[in-house]
Amino acid sequence: MATPEAERREQSIAEHVRGLSEESAGLVREQAQLIREDLIGELKQLGVGGAMLGGAGLVALGAFGALTAGLVSAFGGRTRGAAAVTVLYGAAAGGLAVAGRKQLRKTATRAADTLGRDVQAAAEGVRQAN
Repeated sequence: MATPEAERREQSIAEHVRGLSEESAGLVREQAQLIREDLIGELKQLGVGGAMLGGAGLVALGAFGALTAGLVSAFGGRTRGAAAVTVLYGAAAGGLAVAGRKQLRKTATRAADTLGRDVQAAAEGVRQAN
């Protein structure tokens, strides 16, 4: 038969284990929330890059729009004016496309790095808790 002192020690150990378990679960929840917030931030940055590419598409579409006719006329006629306007719009669309692609690559790389670090930190936290 266990003595009252031994029973108290067993209860105390059980309470400590239960407390550590609750604390570990809280830390894991907290880490998951931080990971979620990081991902949301990175996704917003990806949206900015996507919007830039969309802008590039609109500028390229504008090459065939109403302004084209006026510029062709302003640049001296049909063939020469059309070539000048095509180069002008193509350069603008190319610049936007390069900037948008650069933004997407930078953000995607940063998001992958952040996610990898967060997952690794969470895994280490779980390992240490066990």
